Amino acid sequence: MCENLDIKDEEKQDILLPTNDYVFSRLFGHKGNEDITRDLIEKVTGEYYEDINLENTPILERELLENKKGILDVKVVANKYNDIDIEMQVAKSDYIADRILWYWAKMYSGSMKRGKTYDNTKRAICILIADFSLDKLKSIPEFRTKWNIREEKYKDIILTNKLELIIIELDKLEKNIEKDSDNKGLLNWCKFIKNPEEVSSSIMEENKNIKKAKEELDKISQDKHERWLAELREKAILDELALRKTGYNEGKRDGIKEGKNKIAKILLEKKMSLNDVSEITGLSIEELNNIK
Repeated sequence: MCENLDIKDEEKQDILLPTNDYVFSRLFGHKGNEDITRDLIEKVTGEYYEDINLENTPILERELLENKKGILDVKVVANKYNDIDIEMQVAKSDYIADRILWYWAKMYSGSMKRGKTYDNTKRAICILIADFSLDKLKSIPEFRTKWNIREEKYKDIILTNKLELIIIELDKLEKNIEKDSDNKGLLNWCKFIKNPEEVSSSIMEENKNIKKAKEELDKISQDKHERWLAELREKAILDELALRKTGYNEGKRDGIKEGKNKIAKILLEKKMSLNDVSEITGLSIEELNNIK
């Protein structure tokens, strides 16, 4: 439980954002916060869960200190036969769908206990909350999509309900707020996750669990140690994005250099002078001699 610090109003820190996956995991994966986590997953899945259990998955401070960018997900067992995994993802990845599918399959196969039959496997539900839009879903206007195994021609027939993947794209919230009245409860939770400061008092009065989540987030935000851990996590994400960008730029430069070398080789084979080839490609005479 967070240490309650006696901080005067004028000294209060800005509220932490649940889009930081450490903050999200600390808020929704913390034992004692089952009510708010249950309400969130009920709004996401559209199902009622009488009993939920938050698995004890401690966040290792050593890994945060070492700047490791692992997955800080929230693991939930609902009604004993539903394994639910919730991941908050802020760093865009070209392979996010493949990774979630792999994790989804691993969770399902892991529910098969030795000596049991296939009908004893648990239902596996993966929930990805992305603070960006997925490129493959650009043509879908809805902010929430649910994926199952379906027959190609008879798309209304689901092979099994034991595998389910739900993707929420926070970037699409604004376009859905006015027209998606059926998902009002989920929209309010997503507003809270995206920017808790913009959640109105009327929303919190309407949903006491969002109010409870805001109060818990306020406590976390004013705890110096929790803020430090959240900042470590944010630094790890920013460092990862910087490395990706560096790798892309280096790859681009290498590709341009390789292209110039190929052009230079063709021109040299046609007996064009070194000076002319150098002028055309921008390569030095020394570089051209190495190509020869």
